Amino acid sequence: MLLARALVATLTIISLAANAQIPVLPGVQVDKTLVVNSAAPMYRQTGEQYRIYEFPGTGEPIPYRLFVPRNWTPAQHLPMLVTLRAGTSINSNHRETNDLVVQAGQHGYIVVSPLGYRGYAQPYYGSPYPVDRPAGPSVPAAGWTAEENQRAEQDVLNVLALVAAEYNADTKRLFLHGQNPSGSAAFNFAAKYPDVFKAIVVSSGPIITASYPFANLAGKVNVLMLHGDKDSQNTVAASERMFQELQQHGIKTEFHLVSGGEHLNAYLKDAAGIFNFLDKQ
Repeated sequence: MLLARALVATLTIISLAANAQIPVLPGVQVDKTLVVNSAAPMYRQTGEQYRIYEFPGTGEPIPYRLFVPRNWTPAQHLPMLVTLRAGTSINSNHRETNDLVVQAGQHGYIVVSPLGYRGYAQPYYGSPYPVDRPAGPSVPAAGWTAEENQRAEQDVLNVLALVAAEYNADTKRLFLHGQNPSGSAAFNFAAKYPDVFKAIVVSSGPIITASYPFANLAGKVNVLMLHGDKDSQNTVAASERMFQELQQHGIKTEFHLVSGGEHLNAYLKDAAGIFNFLDKQ
């Protein structure tokens, strides 16, 4: 058995054969064929991993990146952070120099990075909320079809359900992180599924809030806004404005101004601060 596991490639497919039961999450719908195969070669493996599952209804192999603390045991119910990809790669949030995964191991968190269905430019995962940028609001899901945009959102829910089932995660402590357009997505997920996500972390992703349903979050989803003081793409002022609006609507919110943080690395530099925030939830 150990020899067989040693010969398995890092990349594996989670079969849709009936095995581990998908958790019931409030308001979340996943295809009934989506289940974890306990006979899969990397079932309940720990450490850094690449995974693939078949998207229900299409049969397409969709990759995601996964980290499980090395000392995890099936008796544990660890919290889980879903970190939406930054850029076009699921590897960005798992870089070798990335303290996010190091801190996750030290604090005892599962971390998963879904693709968002297609490997196009960074998706909005179904979010309709533009990012507040110096040159003007962004255009959500530009270049994506409506179906692809919806499937990007569903991909996150699918992967969340698969990993939570396989690793017996604490479904009362599910968290979501997004950067820039993925920050818009984090706000959208929080508003649509306020009974699923305990808190969200948004780095350099302030949104235009004219139609945002703040009331959906109040008393349910806490927020950490963070922004690097060296960010040259989105402004600190926009994130500070978002922070103030959240507070005004009765949402428990923290704001971290990351010293020396640039657009793409502020959340990595503040990894310890992120998990300290999550530990309090």
